[in-house]
Amino acid sequence: MMISVMSLTSIQSEIQKLEPAERASLIDLLWDSLDAEHIKEIEANWAAESENRIDAFERGELPAVDGAAAIEELRSSLRK
Repeated sequence: MMISVMSLTSIQSEIQKLEPAERASLIDLLWDSLDAEHIKEIEANWAAESENRIDAFERGELPAVDGAAAIEELRSSLRK
């Protein structure tokens, strides 16, 4: 029996052919394949960071940014 091994480049090429919903499902599949304890640690870190940002906003230390303006700023920075 011959086992086919795909290179990262060929996998990336195949991923580009997927529809956006299929790519999102692939993200979920890959995320779920990671070590559960590591995932819990990452999620706990994100939760703590979210709480810290909310607290900073409520103290007036972190300004709010309009979502559309933030995306435009990001796109502009990527064009440079």
